[in-house]
This record gives sequence, C-alpha cells and structure tokens, in this order.
Amino acid sequence: MTRTSRDSQTLLETRQAPPLGRALRVLLGLVLIAYVIPVYLQVRRQVTVGSLLLMAGLTGVYSLIHIVVSRRIIPFGLWLGAIVMWALPVALYMAGASKLPIVGGGKGQLAAVTFLGISLVVAGVRANPGCELMAIPGVFFRKHTELACPIFSPLDRLEGKLRGK
Repeated sequence: MTRTSRDSQTLLETRQAPPLGRALRVLLGLVLIAYVIPVYLQVRRQVTVGSLLLMAGLTGVYSLIHIVVSRRIIPFGLWLGAIVMWALPVALYMAGASKLPIVGGGKGQLAAVTFLGISLVVAGVRANPGCELMAIPGVFFRKHTELACPIFSPLDRLEGKLRGK
C-alpha cells in the first residue's frame, strides 16, 4: 500500500456522522421499527413473508447501486444520487397501497418503512454520514458510499460547523 492510499484510507475512516446526527438516525430508526412491529404481528403470514422478500430485494438493489457508485461506473452527483436513492422506497411504499400481486396489499409499505428503519439504525451505529439507505450494503462491502441525504446531510453539516470542525 502506498503512502497516498494509506492517507486516503485514513481520511475515509475518519469521516463520520457527528454525535447528534448519529443519535437522531438511531432514534428515528427505532421509532419506525417500533411502529411496524405491531403491524407485522397483525397481518397474515403471506404479507409478512412478502415484505421480508421485498426487503431482501431492496438490499440487493442498493448493493448493486453501491457497486455502481463506488466504482464510478455511472457518475452520480451527491444530490442526484439522493433523489435516486429515495425514489425506490417511495415508489415501493406507494405501490404497496395498490392490489399489485408482488408489492400490493401493504407488502411494499411494510418493506419500505422497515428497510428505512433498519438502515437508519445501522447508519447511526456505524456513524455513516450521508445516505442512510446505503448503510446495509456498506456493512456487506465494508465501505461507505458517499451520497447525500436530504434530511441528515444538512444537519450533519450544520452540526459540524457548530462544533467547529
């Protein structure tokens, strides 16, 4: 490993979400998880299994996006990437209200909210700045993806300025 690659590796490892941003991510994630747990206990097993399969699918899609972004196969701007990242769970949530066979009947809604909750907790625990939807693939690939988050990126930047970093 060369000196410059060690320096860049250290720089990537030190880039973390500030403490308040981390706490807010974990708190919001736990609130979302607490919100959907009673729903999972009330719905039919078919809806639960469908929702879990959709979450696995989301993990796969975000893992592919992680590969594309980290290898710069398609150049994403920070904010364009944020829009693309959020479009998928929003579309899945909206489709969950329909009667479509795979995502309908609430499966898409449960999957989107649960995936977001788990991603927020993982991003908060790992201190990942930016797009929390990429936190789960970040665990698998052991690398953080530098994409912005419309909510937490501005908060992280403000907290960093207030802390004088």
